[in-house]
Amino acid sequence: MNLLLEVFSEVLLPIVVIAGIGYALEGAFPLDPRTLNRVSLYGLSPCLLFVTLLRTEVNGGEAVRLALLMLLVVVSMCLCAYVLAQVMGLSVRQRSGFMLAATFMNSGNYGLPATRFAFGDVGFQYAVIGYLVQAFLSQTLAVYVASSGGGNRRAALAQVLRMPMLYAALLALLFRVLGIRLDESDGFVAAGLFRGLRLLADATLPFLLLILGMQLRRHKPVGTLGPLGVASTLRLVVSVPIAFGAAYLLGLSDLPLRVGIMQAAMPTAVNTTILALEFDAWPHFVSNVVVATTLGSLLTLSVLLVVLQ
Repeated sequence: MNLLLEVFSEVLLPIVVIAGIGYALEGAFPLDPRTLNRVSLYGLSPCLLFVTLLRTEVNGGEAVRLALLMLLVVVSMCLCAYVLAQVMGLSVRQRSGFMLAATFMNSGNYGLPATRFAFGDVGFQYAVIGYLVQAFLSQTLAVYVASSGGGNRRAALAQVLRMPMLYAALLALLFRVLGIRLDESDGFVAAGLFRGLRLLADATLPFLLLILGMQLRRHKPVGTLGPLGVASTLRLVVSVPIAFGAAYLLGLSDLPLRVGIMQAAMPTAVNTTILALEFDAWPHFVSNVVVATTLGSLLTLSVLLVVLQ
C-alpha cells in the first residue's frame, strides 16, 4: 500500500493538481467548450507535434518498434471496439463514439508528463514516439471514425486532409530531411520563429489538462452504464495484455517495453471529446468515458507502475 501511495504521489498527483484547477475554473467561470477545443485542435497541438518531432532524438530501431507497438495496440483496440459495438446494437453515431472512447489513449497530455515523472527524461524521449504515433492516428483514423458517424465516408476522408496536425508532422519530417533545425545556425529569424512555436508547444500539455478538468465538471449522465463499463474496461484493462503481446512479438524489452505498456494503458484521450463534439459522435458518452477512465486510471496506473518498476 505504501508503494502504491508513493507511486501515486510522484507520478499522478501533479497531473491531478492541474486537472483540479481546470475543474475549479469551470465551476467559477463557465467557458465555451467548443472554442477551447478548437484552440487545442487547430492551434496548440500542431505546434507541440511539430516541435517535438523536429527535436526528438532516440535510437532508430527501438523507435520503430515502439511506434509499431502503438500502431498495433490502436488498431487492435479499434477492431475490438467495433465488434463489441455491433454486438451491443449501437447506432452508427453511437458506434463512432464508442470506438473513439475505447480506442484512443491519452498518451499526450496525460501520458507524457506521467512518463517523465515515472521514468525520467530518457523514458520521456521514448514516450514521445508513442505520442507521435497516437497524435497522428488521432488526427487521421480518429477523425475518420468520428466523422463517419454521419454516414458520409467520402466526406470523412476529406475531413482528415483538413486537420493541421497532419501537415505539422509532414513539415517537421521535411525539415529533418533537409537538415533545418530552426536554431541560431539557421539565422536569428529562424531561431525566433522556433522560440515562438516552442512557447505554444510548452503551453499545450497544461492547457489540455485544464480542459480535462473542465470535462470532469461538465460531463452529463449517460442513460445506460453497459457501454460505459465496456468501453472503460477495454481502455484500462484489455489494452494491457494486448500491448504485452504486441511488445513480445516486436522484441521490445527494458525501458522501451515499460514505456510502451504504460502509454497503451492510459485513459481515454481528451481529444476524443474534442472530436466527438466537432462531429456529433455521441459526445456525452465520450465525455463520460474520459471521466470514468481518468479517475479509474489513478488506481490502474498506480498498480501497473508498481508491476513495471
